[in-house]
Amino acid sequence: MTLPPELNALLRELGAKVISSRDISYGVQYRLERGPESVTLNVYSTGKVLVQGKSSVLKDAIYERAGTGEAGKSGKARDGGRPALDATSRLGTDEAGKGDYFGPLVVAGVRVLGGETARKLQEIGVRDSKTLSREGAMRISRQVADAVGREHISVAVLSPKEYEARRKKSGNVNVLLGEVNAEIIGQLDDEVEVIVVDEFARSAREYLKPFVREGVRLEVRSRAEDDAAVAAASILARARYLEEMERLSERVGFPLPLGATHVVDAGRRVYKERGTAGLEEVAKVSFRTTRKITGQGGGTR
Repeated sequence: MTLPPELNALLRELGAKVISSRDISYGVQYRLERGPESVTLNVYSTGKVLVQGKSSVLKDAIYERAGTGEAGKSGKARDGGRPALDATSRLGTDEAGKGDYFGPLVVAGVRVLGGETARKLQEIGVRDSKTLSREGAMRISRQVADAVGREHISVAVLSPKEYEARRKKSGNVNVLLGEVNAEIIGQLDDEVEVIVVDEFARSAREYLKPFVREGVRLEVRSRAEDDAAVAAASILARARYLEEMERLSERVGFPLPLGATHVVDAGRRVYKERGTAGLEEVAKVSFRTTRKITGQGGGTR
């Protein structure tokens, strides 16, 4: 049995690869890896898919998007991952592209005023963007503006060159993310009672606290996409990142890969054809990956 085409496509999009496989009763078990993350995927002849392994972004993304059933301690599958409804007026922020070698850094903020708007977001399928296909993220992103109103949305896009200039001035990427989040908070904090930020660093809360108006509660936590506003921001950020990646791919004349692995060959091609200036147009050259691409020193991650 081979992996179904849709699972193959999903693994390519996520940058995961099959390390090994073995026959099991009524199916095949695959061992998958993406960087330090690994999961076990059981694909049965009935069409059922079971994901096992330690909790990770990769495991959650495969689980949610492959429509799998996973037996936990209770023996029950997780729910669909939709954010919980909350009538409290709120602002949520999230980012895309931070760990990707190619493409911009995108930070989005969505203001949700009241339970009715939160319900609309849930109805259109808003959830953590990592659990959505490219087509799903693009489609839902277009619906978010209708659900909340364009005046309640802010999206900041830093091209690779802008990212590097601001990162250098800020000192590191986490301070830069704090600055951009603070800018979005300043634009959208009217009428909100709580601001929810997907944690981008342990210091994020202390950095953002001075930018939050008195009387507004600040929540900074990991996996904050269980909040409707953050989930909507996650989708807007990812959709815009994907749009920018398409534009940059057209500029260089071939598809640029997502993520931070399997990017060296593409980077070498850009460097060979366009030189350092061309690479700086499409890549975050402060990443250590640049050393492998150019054979020179430099890079910070």
